[in-house]
Amino acid sequence: MEVKLSDIATIEEADGLASITHDQQERYISVSASIKTDDNVGLVGREVENKLKEYTPKEGYQVELEGESETINQSLTDLTTMILLAIVFIYLIMVAQFQSLKSPFIVMFTIPLAFTGGLFALFISGCEISLIAMLGFLMLAGVVVNNGIVFIDYANTLRKEEGLKVKDALILTGKTRIKPILMTALTTILGLSTMALGIGQGSEMIQPLGIVTIGGLVYSTILTLYLVPVLYMMMNKDRK
Repeated sequence: MEVKLSDIATIEEADGLASITHDQQERYISVSASIKTDDNVGLVGREVENKLKEYTPKEGYQVELEGESETINQSLTDLTTMILLAIVFIYLIMVAQFQSLKSPFIVMFTIPLAFTGGLFALFISGCEISLIAMLGFLMLAGVVVNNGIVFIDYANTLRKEEGLKVKDALILTGKTRIKPILMTALTTILGLSTMALGIGQGSEMIQPLGIVTIGGLVYSTILTLYLVPVLYMMMNKDRK
């Protein structure tokens, strides 16, 4: 028995989905967009997130933000974890080197100084915190402790081998070690100067790394020569 389709159904032309996609047996639809070349992906993504917080979808629906913005946020989280782990490993290595808990603790104070200098340099230059800038902070965590290690190690040597008092050892250390400390910082700063100035094609992408590193080195090197001796004297007072 033949039955015509027109006898049991009405045929109409209408707009519909070209395809239906599923994720874990749930339907979903993707809405993609691109931003202008002058805009920042992170800032635009944050603004979209704030707008989505004000929007309440209907029952049975949910809205998720994915793509480049999610990747950047995840990468920033991973880099922050790496920086924290780097600080812990640096401290443990210095504990093994100095055979003490106090001396590495004093050196670790140079890291917050470096991070402050890096943030200040980003603010002055008008750059924003990005993945490349976070890599600069990761570099700083391993670079800026060198000055503190050089200073503290020589002060400890003078006290143990020469029998000098804390104040005398710090004064002599400052006079002796200021040249190598400044030379080490200056060579690194000059080496990264072209990167920080954005000279060369494609240098804009890695420019924040140079800015963060130079700003952190300048700030921490200057304050290390004042802060480290003060902390050392406070934590290593001569016994009466």
